[in-house]
Amino acid sequence: MSHLPDRFPRGWFVLGHQREFLDNHTKSVYAFDRKINVSRDQNGNISVDTGDSFVWLVLELNQMVMVWHDVEHQKPDFIPKKIDACYSDEWSDYAMASFLVKNNCRELIDNMADKGHFGPVHQAPFEGFWNEAKGHTYTQEMTANSPILGGDLFSQATYEGPAYMTTYMSAIQDGNTVESRLLVSHLPLTMTSFQINFGVMVKKVPGMSQDEENAYIKGYVDANNFAFGQDVSIWENKIYIPDPVVCDGDGPLHKLRKWYGQFLVNRSDIPSGLDMEKREF
Repeated sequence: MSHLPDRFPRGWFVLGHQREFLDNHTKSVYAFDRKINVSRDQNGNISVDTGDSFVWLVLELNQMVMVWHDVEHQKPDFIPKKIDACYSDEWSDYAMASFLVKNNCRELIDNMADKGHFGPVHQAPFEGFWNEAKGHTYTQEMTANSPILGGDLFSQATYEGPAYMTTYMSAIQDGNTVESRLLVSHLPLTMTSFQINFGVMVKKVPGMSQDEENAYIKGYVDANNFAFGQDVSIWENKIYIPDPVVCDGDGPLHKLRKWYGQFLVNRSDIPSGLDMEKREF
């Protein structure tokens, strides 16, 4: 594979859901071309050991265990925002699914600017499509009607760094509003493979029995897993073109890639002019 980056990106990377890391237990995770041992002691404190001389910083936030990766070994220059729904009984916990993609992890990011794929891939032609870049965050908003996820669909997806994206989504199904939150986090395994940790949580509907609630949540989780799998098929077969030709009506692919590039260089080499005001495409 040509045109590979010379490093793994700088940022926060999800190792897994909190429930995967038990007290008095060590779990090994492969990432960044190495084995990472993740341990939780009897008091619930979590740590990471890779055999390196420097300390890998660990963060437990929004039900996830994350690790900070930086080839310069500097302290984090941002922390993902707390999502209140992750701590609320009004929402389900994240239902997690994992996907292995044999490609470089940067191929995933293009999806944020690819407004043209919603019709042919997801059968959900967009009605409105906006992008915004600000510092370490990149946001996509869209409105559409989806036969899979519901009508009057609204989605707001934000990357905080190169690998941690969360989405708020609302849609109408059977005359009722369904609210959900998605997690799209990827973990580089090698330069030519990465694992996607995909999570779905659904806002509960008051008055449902436990069986009704479980079926309701499972149904919408399954719908999201199916829709997301449609994107995975693209990433598995995607070929990187450094300077692609775009057409009228395409999203801001070049701007998005420049924004992402800040996580592949030393901090002193980050260029200016990466921000982009919210704009419809």
